[in-house]
Amino acid sequence: MKPAYLLLASAVVASTGAPAALAHHGWSWYDGSQEFTLTATVVEKEFGNPHDRMTVEDADGQRWNLLLSPPARSRRAGLTEDVVDIGSTITAYGHRHQDADTFEMKTERLEVAGKLYNVYPDRS
Repeated sequence: MKPAYLLLASAVVASTGAPAALAHHGWSWYDGSQEFTLTATVVEKEFGNPHDRMTVEDADGQRWNLLLSPPARSRRAGLTEDVVDIGSTITAYGHRHQDADTFEMKTERLEVAGKLYNVYPDRS
């Protein structure tokens, strides 16, 4: 009886951790060999777990998904939801997604109104 219970418990634990793992955006999907810079207008922002993020539109009208850092890391850098307004022009520094058809970047630093927020200082 105990082995079946342990197997069931292990399956439950494994299945509940899977969605979180799939939702997490690691660095391996991004081109780490080349820095990428994007200046664009904020059209949407979402601050919260698992990562803060923004949707921005560049000068050509292309919408980009900016993945920022986990909330605690952003807050340590001074980046809060109140710092960024919809319609603000920002400059993001980081790494573009490896798939050129995916308009997404992992952001290491974000410049808003002339102030630089270094959310990944260990990667700069």
